Amino acid sequence: MDDGLDELLCPDGVLYTMKYGSLSLYAGHLVVGDGMILENQYVGIIDGIIYEVSSKPLEGEYDDMVDYSDKYVMPGLIDAHVHLRYDPFGDPEQRSHEYQAIRGVENARKSLGLGITSLGEAGGIGNVVFAARNAINNGVTFGPRLFVSGEMITITGGRTKTPGERIEVYGADSARKVTRELLMYHNADFIKLGATGAISSAHTGPRHPQLSVEEMRACVEEAHNCGKLVHGHCYGEKGISNSLEAGVDVIVHGQTLSDGHIKFMKENDKILMPTLKAFCGHRDNLDKGGVHTRMVDTGIWPETEPNFRKALANGITIAMGTDAGMPDDHFTNNYLDLQYMVEFGMTPAQAVTAGTLNAAKSLAVEDKLGTLEEGKYADMLVLGKDPTEDISNIWKSREKIFLNGVPL
Repeated sequence: MDDGLDELLCPDGVLYTMKYGSLSLYAGHLVVGDGMILENQYVGIIDGIIYEVSSKPLEGEYDDMVDYSDKYVMPGLIDAHVHLRYDPFGDPEQRSHEYQAIRGVENARKSLGLGITSLGEAGGIGNVVFAARNAINNGVTFGPRLFVSGEMITITGGRTKTPGERIEVYGADSARKVTRELLMYHNADFIKLGATGAISSAHTGPRHPQLSVEEMRACVEEAHNCGKLVHGHCYGEKGISNSLEAGVDVIVHGQTLSDGHIKFMKENDKILMPTLKAFCGHRDNLDKGGVHTRMVDTGIWPETEPNFRKALANGITIAMGTDAGMPDDHFTNNYLDLQYMVEFGMTPAQAVTAGTLNAAKSLAVEDKLGTLEEGKYADMLVLGKDPTEDISNIWKSREKIFLNGVPL
């Protein structure tokens, strides 16, 4: 299938303008997003919000009606870990913040054309991703919903040798200060921490712990005070242990989960975001060297599948997050993250939940998104076939995307 961008344009080439109103929809199969499929359901939508869901004809009056009696209607997908400002082809030039913001909006639109109706942006620079979020969410330009962390918080040189490229902290007080700035000055939707080095930063050891427990705990306290979650980038047992001890809510990547980690995560409702699409993308590009072969050389790739299977077998909540924007990790096939989850042991029904409800939980927006229930945004996909039987039906049989109850 194409990337869906043409669907976002009116016939005259002007960007589609969102128009709210009321709509009643009849779904032969309503894939709720929490594992249930309800048959023969009526859905009433007013101003982009699901007003009623019923097995009986609706009580309200609606302007329009659409009949999907032979279709599967499911929530829009949520990719909760992307990097919008980057060029996954490897842009060799340093671009201005303004340029990166524009590229970020276009990357977001590519994802929307695939049925990704919400994105979690996990690593900006300056005001880049906040500008992109505000422009889209305020209706200045068109794209999926954006939830952004701003720049990742790291130790000195934790991601780059260039000062100013990341938010670097120097102890718990410094960490608390920058977290408050992200939350108060920018209204960050969540906070991202660098608990370990990274395979994308060649001067770091990806399994080496970086931020201390005390530094991360200060960030967690401030985020939780504002009702926001904290995501921790980490590989390796020590980095995961530090993150969990500090109260981090979402473990991103997470290779080397121990039995103790899994027990703690299960008991405390922590979320794993394994970013399988990133690692499988590296696997498929080993001939290019760089970050791709470093993943293998550091032992991170051999751990990826068994680590995922271990978390899955023990009932850990797993959420969709692709790391799109990293090298050879494109915004035109985000949905492959769910395919890899199925290849590594999930049922298609579990993968649907990972890409909807669980991803919403990872951003603390499950009261608004992730399932098709009363009071939530009417972000929906209409499919010709059942995604809980074959996960690829999400992209191979997709017929329509709704954002705010408006067909694109």
